[in-house]
Order: sequence, then C-alpha cells, then structure tokens
Amino acid sequence: MRILAFILVLLLPTAMASAQSGSYNKWQNPDRTAESDAKLQTFTDKLNTLIDKAEKAQAASPQFLRDLRDLARGYDRPWRHVVLNDTFRDGNFTADPVWQVSVGEYWIEQGWGLRTSVDPSAKAAAQPETKRLSGEDAAAALFGSILNQAIGGKKKKHQPPQPKVPSEAAIHSNVNISNAFALSMNMSTWTTKGRIEFAIFQGKFSGSSASPGYRLVYQPEGRLELHRVTSRGRSIIDSTNKIPSLTDKKFHDLNWVRHADGRMAVSIDGTTLLKAPDRGFRDTFSGLAIINSGGDYIFKSIRVDGV
Repeated sequence: MRILAFILVLLLPTAMASAQSGSYNKWQNPDRTAESDAKLQTFTDKLNTLIDKAEKAQAASPQFLRDLRDLARGYDRPWRHVVLNDTFRDGNFTADPVWQVSVGEYWIEQGWGLRTSVDPSAKAAAQPETKRLSGEDAAAALFGSILNQAIGGKKKKHQPPQPKVPSEAAIHSNVNISNAFALSMNMSTWTTKGRIEFAIFQGKFSGSSASPGYRLVYQPEGRLELHRVTSRGRSIIDSTNKIPSLTDKKFHDLNWVRHADGRMAVSIDGTTLLKAPDRGFRDTFSGLAIINSGGDYIFKSIRVDGV
C-alpha cells in the first residue's frame, strides 16, 4: 500500500485533470534542457520500478497500472550510450567517425554540413530503353550491313561512350548499434522531388536494396515510409502522406526511435508522424547508411544512441 500511496502522491495533479477530462494527459515539460531531461529520465526510471513492484504486489488496479506505464513510456528514453555523433564541423567525414562513400558523391559544404545531390531524373537517364527488333527487322539490318560493306560503303564512325550519370549516392558508417536505438538528424532539403533512405542495417552494407534491416524513406513531395528489408524482399511497416513541407531549405529535426519491445516512432520537429511495432529483427545492427536516389540534402548533424 505504501508503494501505491507514493505513486498516487506523485501523480495526483495528473489524476485530477484526468478525472475532469475523462482520459490521462501527458505532462508537458516546460524547460527541455539536458539537465531537466536527465532529471525526468531519473524520475521515469524510478516510476517504472515502482510500477513493477506494484504489479507484483497487486497493490492497484491492473488497468490503472497500465495507464501509469503508458504515461511513463511517453517520457522514457532508454538510449544512454552514444555510438555515433557527427556535426561535420571539422570539414572531414572520413575519420572520427568514419563514413565510406560506396557510390555517387558526398562532400562537406563549408559552414553547412554533409551534402549530397542527385538529379531525380538521373535514374531514368542512366537506364535508357532498349528497342528490341523482331526477327525480320534483325535479318534486314544484318543484310543491309553486309551489302554496305560489299559495295564499299563507309563504316559508321565509332561513337565514344557517354559518361554514366550516377542514379544514386550512398554513404555508410560501420558502427555497432543495439537493437533498440535512437537516430536523430538535423537536415535540410533543397529540391521538391526525389527520394532518400536512412538504413539501419545488419551485416555488410551491400547497396541500396540488399542489406537487411530497417529503412526510413523520405520523399520531399510529401511522403514518409518505414520499411523492413529481409532476404525475402522489402515490406512497408507504416507510411503517411501527412508530413510538413521540408523543402524550405531550412534545417529540421528528424528523429527515429526503436524500443527493446519493437515499438518504433518517427517524428519531424517534435511531431510524431509514424508509430508502429515490429519484431522482425532481434539482434544488433552493424551500421547506418544514407542512400540518396534523387534530391539535394544537407546534414548539419547525425547522431545514433543505443542502450
């Protein structure tokens, strides 16, 4: 009973407000500083411990304890270890931490951050349509070539190969990421079309489609998707077309978190846009990759935290 009384004293203001509104409301932290976040996390840890004890002692209604746990989850941040943190202020992305470009181009835009740009039409241009000839057309073309040589016709001049236009740009960093993670990026978008993916992958990064793991797909036209990639293919876990416009060339905060029980959430500038559970992967991950399939983006900072 002492445990229950302590919890009730801590949450009495919230409970009174809930009684009037008919539902439990999250408390809004008025001062989000590093120190206040640390204090809030300490409080959340203690609250979770008390809830665990209350459940074992059957000291309160199971429904009430579930509501308390849901409330605590809104403020729980279990990712305490920084595994990757880069602000690109040193003008170098090849060391501390190490990023590797596997295709395309990434560079440091002085005073801005890590930049990547791919023409959205490059993919189509890189794969021109090949016209297939019928049997009769092929035979006619062969006969015409032989006849041209027989009468001393001029050979067609050899056309130099056209330079290939990269259809994507990919960069990755091999870092050990726990199964539960928090990815935060401060980024700006400079085109209204295109597509970029953020991959938390397992094993060796082997390109835009093969590496297993989770993918967060952002399209500047206004779509956000969360994918699961396995050896069997790719599937969409959650998606939304209701995202704020980020093509104002200003920096925005994109956050993607995954809890130990598989719950994932994606937010932009503090607004949660995707929220879905998935337990397709239970082991740790091997790194973070960024695959630009069209568009112009700048990253001021990229950070990954683990448990």
